Amino acid sequence: MVETTESVTIPGDTMTRVPIREWTVEVTQGPDKGKKFSALSGLVRVGSDEGNDVVLTDNTVSRKHLEIERTPRGLLLRDLGSRNGTFVGGRLVLQAFVEPGDKIDLGKTRLTIKQKSRETEVELDGGELYGDLVGVSEAMRIAFAELRRVSRDDVTVLVEGETGTGKELAARAVHAHSVRRFGPFKVVDCALLTEPNLDRDLFGPDGALSTAAGGTVFLDEVGELPLAVQPRLVRLLETREIPGGKRLDARFIASTAKNLAEEVQQGRFKQELFFRLAVARVRMPPLRTRKIDIPTLARHLVKGLSTPFELSPQMLSLLEGYDWPGNVRELRNVLERGALMQATGNSSWLELLVPSDRRPDRQTLLEVASKLAYHEARDRVLGDFEKHYFAEVMKACGYDIKLAEEKTGLSMQSLYRLLKKNGLRLKDLKNADGLG
Repeated sequence: MVETTESVTIPGDTMTRVPIREWTVEVTQGPDKGKKFSALSGLVRVGSDEGNDVVLTDNTVSRKHLEIERTPRGLLLRDLGSRNGTFVGGRLVLQAFVEPGDKIDLGKTRLTIKQKSRETEVELDGGELYGDLVGVSEAMRIAFAELRRVSRDDVTVLVEGETGTGKELAARAVHAHSVRRFGPFKVVDCALLTEPNLDRDLFGPDGALSTAAGGTVFLDEVGELPLAVQPRLVRLLETREIPGGKRLDARFIASTAKNLAEEVQQGRFKQELFFRLAVARVRMPPLRTRKIDIPTLARHLVKGLSTPFELSPQMLSLLEGYDWPGNVRELRNVLERGALMQATGNSSWLELLVPSDRRPDRQTLLEVASKLAYHEARDRVLGDFEKHYFAEVMKACGYDIKLAEEKTGLSMQSLYRLLKKNGLRLKDLKNADGLG
């Protein structure tokens, strides 16, 4: 299916240039000495889990050990409940501002904070929208500036960020503001690409590449691409030719929630592919680092709900006090649940942020749904059913996608689509079950 995106320009009220210094977290002692991560803004996460920006092999480091955020007041370090603690200058800290030159000890590892002496000027738009992305925080305005910059050049872009931060919206915004805006925007779900279906879904006559002429190919979650098929994508990006010798006139934008540099080091991602995808890189900030955006973002999301929903000051205050591990996607789901509760006369705000499987139900789902119009009730019941059904099926199948395909009677493509639709990632389900 060909999707075409038209350009919509929303100019900001003012344009300002803000000087920002790039800063780096470098491992200067321990098993991973020499590893580093640099950023202009936003957040750097450190731990042994592969989803971190700085992934450590030190077995005395927790999976999610600490994070460092650039704030208007400086670099703020937070310990994330680690087992062995975080020490700055020999002192145990839970939260502290750090400066260039500071030594941070965690387990057997030492980190050093470094900062460039020269500043980089970033042009910020005074507007709160870029495409369908919303934000007034400096972190989002920097992201907007980076997206605006890469939209002007017809280069390959890698959009990085946690699940739910709006990576696909960012890719669509770049396409909509580029010279290719009148061409198709083709989405390729990399988790679905395997050797048997590669030629059909990507290179075949009806595949994404053959129908993308003049437009943009979006490689969604490229970190999930099987290692065996990565060399063919490397060749494609290098030659820009598809089978039959046909020249491919399309731009590539890829997204990833994984740390691809770490994936390369672990041998799970081809270095040549990483280099070809990361010609330009844009990082989408997590919602917990830009809580100033929540009121504006919530009002924007509420406009798209089928059920009217009033955002009271108390509600907004509660939303701003939550850390949003699922980012904007989780916020949207909470607002949808809030609209349902408000429509049925239930105004208990706390329940919005507590998943239904972690609290005693005051009403059964059918009791709630029976107070709604038929179509809205059906969508509500179906949505809850799908999420719980697929979570249980994957658990029963030992998280084997082939077994789940047989058990559900669905094609693998449909199964992946429904898992993604309901925010279910195999890795997260395994971790929740203690298998990750």
